[in-house]
Amino acid sequence: MYSILDVETTGGKYNEEGITEIAIYRFDGEKIVDQFISLINPEIPIQPFVQHLTGINDKMLVNAPKFYQIAKRILEITNNSVLVAHNSSFDFRMLKIEFDRLGYQFNIPQLCTVKLSKKIIPDLDSYKLGNLVKSVGIPISNRHRASGDALATVELFKLLLLKDTEKVIVNSLIINTKTSPKNKWQKLINKLPNEVGIYYFHDQNGKIIYIGKSNNLKNRVNQHLTGKSKKSLNIQLEICDISFERTGSELIALLKENNEVKKHKPKFNKLLKKIIRKFCLELCENLEGHKYLRICHFDDTINYLEYYSSLKTANNRLEYLKNKYSLNDLNIDNNVQIDQLVKDLSYKHINMLLVDKGRDIDEKSVVVIKDNTYLGYGFFTLNHQINNFDVLDSLIVKNEFIENSKEVILKYLKKNKIEKIVDFE
Repeated sequence: MYSILDVETTGGKYNEEGITEIAIYRFDGEKIVDQFISLINPEIPIQPFVQHLTGINDKMLVNAPKFYQIAKRILEITNNSVLVAHNSSFDFRMLKIEFDRLGYQFNIPQLCTVKLSKKIIPDLDSYKLGNLVKSVGIPISNRHRASGDALATVELFKLLLLKDTEKVIVNSLIINTKTSPKNKWQKLINKLPNEVGIYYFHDQNGKIIYIGKSNNLKNRVNQHLTGKSKKSLNIQLEICDISFERTGSELIALLKENNEVKKHKPKFNKLLKKIIRKFCLELCENLEGHKYLRICHFDDTINYLEYYSSLKTANNRLEYLKNKYSLNDLNIDNNVQIDQLVKDLSYKHINMLLVDKGRDIDEKSVVVIKDNTYLGYGFFTLNHQINNFDVLDSLIVKNEFIENSKEVILKYLKKNKIEKIVDFE
């Protein structure tokens, strides 16, 4: 659980400032579950430049509650959570100052979205909140007011969680619990939803030891933790925590699992064999204009229909395709059958978006195909984000390992319906 926070202050000498406004959104990793927003009477004057920046003046705060009057509510909403803020050291320091004045030791783990953004979204021109959210397509209103800045930080944090392929955030929060395995596992299972997504098992050091995909996360993980197979028992000995990501779309779950297993190489996952591109299926045409297929050696300057690691596999595949599509002798016109074969082995469009349901009712998932290659995926609530490729490109999660992605996507589309395919040419 996270407490995403922003405070506005009076300005003035270091450690002598006061809070003038506070906004806290309690966030469960997917949605806001509670919120608290209030002006605060700091009982000291606001610096003129701060009044100009925030629009908050002394007169507005005369009847506002003093900090001690809202301190209990702040403790309630931040209980058992991680404080998240843009430049969290400042916001935490201000809360600590106010609680110190009341004789209370305020302490809470922190995550800073400035530091996280620099790690997860590197090479941006600026990491100031206004510039940062603008560069990634997140709208912001009521700038320099606590609620507006905190809401923008919520959306930024959602994006960081999505793009955190190195698990920077999760690994920093792994706790090695001392509870009995049975109680610990039940607690871990209870936090999982009955929804499609991808799950990660972590050891006591936060290292990922297993990655899986399921249409029902809770049921699948429960099978792991109650199973009696050798693999399940070995996992049970080492698992300390579970993290998960809802995907809404089963296709995204399949693609993400494919990428994450190759990236993290968990000890209990059977790694997918890397495709060694030695032989290829090539589309050719003879002097009579008759199209035909042949197996050839790989050349990275040519786009082929398929790739194979051995000549035997390649020849077996060619024979299968000849039989399936009723391909005859080269002297006979097979163009119609071959055109259908090529269509079946290719994406519908060179550049396209596969739009499907998202994680919530007001969200859509998008899989991006660019230049006939799977690029990545994202989640969007605003139509202009989907219709603007430049914004889209900055927001999607780009997969590092795209081997087998074409096969995964085409196989899925053949068996399942999605909401729509958008030609982006």
